[in-house]
Amino acid sequence: MSIVKTVVGFGLIFSGLSAFSVDQAGIEKSVELKDGSTVHLFKDGKMAMENKFGRPYRMQEGEMMQTKDGKSIAMKGDEVARLSNAMRTHLSR
Repeated sequence: MSIVKTVVGFGLIFSGLSAFSVDQAGIEKSVELKDGSTVHLFKDGKMAMENKFGRPYRMQEGEMMQTKDGKSIAMKGDEVARLSNAMRTHLSR
């Protein structure tokens, strides 16, 4: 649970979530990374990655990421299917 506190503690802002509503997807926070990708933190503490082109992609559990402001966070979970489903659901509306 410490990663949740770390991510929330950064005082991060939503990145706009390229294609869907944060509330509908169950996403609590979204963090922009240095490489242009975005990590989405779900309310249950798990995470999903979105590349700089707006597509979900896989990351290994524990892999380190660097935020735009230079902080480091570790990947918790790999909710690529959850993110993909949320994006698809939103686009079909």
